[in-house]
Amino acid sequence: MSVVAMLQGTSKEDCSTTLSALALAKKMNVPVRGLCALPDPNSAMMVIATPEATGLAGTTTQSIIEMQDQVLKVSRAAFEDTCGSGAHGLSCEFIHDVNTVEQSGSNAATLAEAVIFPRTAAKGGEPLNLAFEHVLMTAGLPVVLAGTYEPFSGPAIIAWDGSNGAARAVRFHLPILRAMGDVIIAQNTKDLKKDPDREIAAPHALQDWLNFHNITSKTEEIEGEVGTGLLAMAKGANASMIVAGAYGHSRLTERLFGGTTRRLLTADEAPALALAH
Repeated sequence: MSVVAMLQGTSKEDCSTTLSALALAKKMNVPVRGLCALPDPNSAMMVIATPEATGLAGTTTQSIIEMQDQVLKVSRAAFEDTCGSGAHGLSCEFIHDVNTVEQSGSNAATLAEAVIFPRTAAKGGEPLNLAFEHVLMTAGLPVVLAGTYEPFSGPAIIAWDGSNGAARAVRFHLPILRAMGDVIIAQNTKDLKKDPDREIAAPHALQDWLNFHNITSKTEEIEGEVGTGLLAMAKGANASMIVAGAYGHSRLTERLFGGTTRRLLTADEAPALALAH
């Protein structure tokens, strides 16, 4: 049992991710792990068959080793300095995993209480973007994307529509919901009226389920467009996180036409996002 901070070797992002991990771990009373995954430099090299290129392979491998050493140095310093800056009373451990970051992240998400990625991981081209999408979409495991303001200081909001994604998000993140204490069930009743036969999509169905797990909750109506309404609700309630199913439509459709997940991931101001697909 632990909260895992995914580290990428950039001081600002690694410090922020570690702060989020510490705040959540303190609520859950579990250890914190800082995970920096880097592949074996030798296995990362392509086989070069020409005699002229033999020396190049060794030079390139050495360059990769030096680059990885720098990434490890920065990520370790950011994690250990951040963990050592407060009286949180938690066990903290830095882990260097010789593995692809995609596989390492998936392994961590299998049994950890939470795996937290930096906010930048939602953006294409960022160091942990491929790992974030792999764990969430390919491995089908839960992830937490760090928020942009003070972490885990208020209630959790559940974006509930009765969908498979929303159900998986709630089930996967149940330990976090218990730790949060206060839960708001957010729903767009206009969407509910589109399919009145699906009683499981009604807020009271989730509220009964949460009550069974000793979690108190209240319901609130989402105003306007769902993504924008959720963000406004979160800001008004000073919410710690939004728990939601990710990509109810295809990622391509959301990128072309927009969608709730896309809106939440690209918001300039947002709480942490606890997601499952």
